[in-house]
Amino acid sequence: MGLYKLSVSFNEKDLVKAHGARWDALNKTWYYMGESLPKELERWYKVPVSNENAQPETTKSIENLDLPEKYKDYRSVTEVNRLISDKYAHVPEFYDILVKGEVTNYNGKKGAHYYFDIKDDNSLLPCRLWDSVAAEVLKFELEKGQFVAIAGRLEFFERSGQTQLIVREIENIGEGQSNLALIKLKAKLQAEGLFDVIHKKPIPKHPENVGIITSKNGQAIKDICKVAKKRNPYVQLILFHVNVQGVNAVNTIVQGIKALDGMGLDSIIVGRGGGSDEELNVYNDEKIVRSVFEAKTPIVSAVGHEGHWTLIDYVSDKRVATPSEAAEETIPDVMTDLRRIELLRKALTDNMNGLIKNRKLLLENRLAVLMKNGPQNRLRENKDRLKHQEELLSLNIKAVYKTYLDALNILEQDINSNIKLIYQRFKNMPDEYLEKIKQKVNMAYDARKHRFEVLLTELNGLSLTAKLVGGFGYVTKDGIPVKSKNDVNAGDSIKIKMHDGDISATIKGDL
Repeated sequence: MGLYKLSVSFNEKDLVKAHGARWDALNKTWYYMGESLPKELERWYKVPVSNENAQPETTKSIENLDLPEKYKDYRSVTEVNRLISDKYAHVPEFYDILVKGEVTNYNGKKGAHYYFDIKDDNSLLPCRLWDSVAAEVLKFELEKGQFVAIAGRLEFFERSGQTQLIVREIENIGEGQSNLALIKLKAKLQAEGLFDVIHKKPIPKHPENVGIITSKNGQAIKDICKVAKKRNPYVQLILFHVNVQGVNAVNTIVQGIKALDGMGLDSIIVGRGGGSDEELNVYNDEKIVRSVFEAKTPIVSAVGHEGHWTLIDYVSDKRVATPSEAAEETIPDVMTDLRRIELLRKALTDNMNGLIKNRKLLLENRLAVLMKNGPQNRLRENKDRLKHQEELLSLNIKAVYKTYLDALNILEQDINSNIKLIYQRFKNMPDEYLEKIKQKVNMAYDARKHRFEVLLTELNGLSLTAKLVGGFGYVTKDGIPVKSKNDVNAGDSIKIKMHDGDISATIKGDL
């Protein structure tokens, strides 16, 4: 038994397959297994590979395990699928088969090809339409619910273990019965107003409890719990376990909606994970749609994915694509809000502290300016300045008085010296001349002395100290000079400054 690898182009695959060649999906190559290679396949022959010359396995697999003897005759999965594929290749009916059915599980073109199923009341058949074939035979817009007639061949794909109908020709022959029934039911419910926006209830933004109607074993409840724990672990989740597909699905879902609606919850999630159109068809049931419409609790539908719409999506208060999105829609992200509030609180505290600090500095500066320029401070400064000026004036008067006395003594000494000098110079003169000179000198001396005394008297008259000595007093009130009787009132305390001290007094009687 030999294994022959073949080099086959895409357009030639049907030719080699007709002569017994097979496609190895795992290694992505065509091959022929047999005693010898048929002449019809020789032109595609690439490299002969026998079981004896096959390269040893470099990775661990079930084929090279050291199994007990009783398992030696067990086939591998690849061998079984290859056997099925070989059997398909020898059934002539599979190469040219005509099938009619309703299109389902089609959500648009994926990549370069079209993948969809056709169904009747009991079965599904996967189909694949190559893009190159579709360009020639697809004369209409392929959609779910269409009733189509297909000519093609059946092919078993070893890697996936799935049979597919490879489409050669396809025609649209009308609407499928199930799709017509769905369209009719949708139109009926829409005419009754079940889908109107006016009936949509708002989803609470801050719920305390959320009901969930789904299977306890499905992925949907796991996704919802995961999102809820991350966003708000304080929200109470209440699960009503239902069958999401099958015979009892409709009744259990209706029971779940009524039961949770009677509990006074904030919102309810009705959903499941993805699935085929047939698996999701439960949520097109009229009983479920009417139960959702009659519920007083806001309901979020999360059935299937973005491309799947069921009637419950039209009647629910909010439709989302997945259970995870339903959890995000019904459960607020309080953890993020808490972190944001903490950041805002810190920023507000920092801003307020900065503002208080700046205002405090401004207040201190203004208080310092106010204290400096305030009446009491100005009065105290003026009082100190006046006292200083008084002391300075007194010192100046004393200094001037002493200067005049010193000058008088010097003048008197000068005059006496001059008199002596003149006397010495003129002592030999006759007595009558000397007497006349002496009289003139005495007259000049007396005139200057008199002038000096007059000036000294005038200076003493201007002196505050001299006035105080003469019996006068300097009257002040709170350090301010009293210039008029109107400056004081009965009961005021005053201070009288004398030449030898201060006298405190109180004003009595009417002024």
